[in-house]
Amino acid sequence: MRRKTLSIVLDAFIVLLLITIILLIVLIVKRGEAPMEAQEAQVDTPPVVQAEPTVVEEPTVADEPVEEKKADLLGRCNADGVNIRSGAGTDNDVVGMAAEGDEYKVIGKHANGWTEVEYKGGVGFIFGEYLDFYYMSGGEYTPAERTDIPVID
Repeated sequence: MRRKTLSIVLDAFIVLLLITIILLIVLIVKRGEAPMEAQEAQVDTPPVVQAEPTVVEEPTVADEPVEEKKADLLGRCNADGVNIRSGAGTDNDVVGMAAEGDEYKVIGKHANGWTEVEYKGGVGFIFGEYLDFYYMSGGEYTPAERTDIPVID
């Protein structure tokens, strides 16, 4: 009787272990598909149209020097599973992955459509169609035009 119970418990454990392994394999495969979908979408993504930036002028007193606040130009990722690469092209190594809503300080853009951003203390490259651009100043976001992005090439 004791041997039969032990056999049933072992069989149940093995079945549970197999189910766990299958679920892990499915999750790994599914996670591996996301970057491929992002790369395929790169080809089919239509250009993003941005609104004109809103500029708010503050009143100044004639005798006081006006101190200009420099706004940071940010790129916010608009898709999940977007590759961040070591150079401006798909032939460069993938150094990270951006998720929808991730923000990066923009350094500039290249003629081939890639945007150079600050990434983990260095630089990374994200295809420009996967970024929406904003100015950040004083905690306020203002949409930026793609023409506002400095050209690096």
